[in-house]
This record gives sequence, C-alpha cells and structure tokens, in this order.
Amino acid sequence: MKKIIISLVLLTLAGCINDEEFTSPLPVEIPQNLSINKLVGIRLENNIVTERVTMNVKLPSDGIYRVKIKHGVTDKIISQEKLIGIEGDNILKIYVNVLDKSTYKLELTNELHKVISKTSFATK
Repeated sequence: MKKIIISLVLLTLAGCINDEEFTSPLPVEIPQNLSINKLVGIRLENNIVTERVTMNVKLPSDGIYRVKIKHGVTDKIISQEKLIGIEGDNILKIYVNVLDKSTYKLELTNELHKVISKTSFATK
C-alpha cells in the first residue's frame, strides 16, 4: 500500500513541474516560406508581426540551444528560451503580443551562448 501511495505522490509531483523550454515536435513538412538551404539558420514566416510568428530553426545537430529576443536599438535581452532541438528543421511559434512596437533581433545560440544565427523583426 505504501508503494502505491508513494508512486501516486511522485506522479502528481512530476505532473506539476513547469518547464520553460521549447521542445521540437516530430518532423513535419516544411512550408516553402520557411525553407532554409543552409546547414543552420533562422527563418521567420513574416518580419513584421503582431501577435505570434512561426519560425524555422535549422540546427546542425541534436542538442540544447537558446532562442534570444533582443531589443533592436539597445541590444538588451528581452526574452530567452531554451530549445531542445533535433538536427535539421524545427518549427516553432513565438508569441510577441506583449512586446512594444519596435524592432527586435532574434538570435540562435549554442549551449555556450555563441551566436550561430540571427535575424530581425518588427512588431506592429
């Protein structure tokens, strides 16, 4: 009986853990407007966004990366999320409706925070 109760408590606790990570979904067909020909890169579906934007993050290998949003003028980090990605294309969504109307830089960094790709966008 003790084992059952302990198991239920552990399952309940495990279900309450809040991860702040992107995890890449299973491979899907990449839309033409998100296609990246290089080995690594970031491509947004639109460079002027209002609420959210879909992006393709193409990675050189499986691993842990970070997607950072920086203010376009001050270069201050506004947001950063850990990405557990797979080699190749990773389709993600970024919600930007809380950002002020301005320009922003989007950077993809490796685990050591070395920038491996970047792009920019503006909020409307």
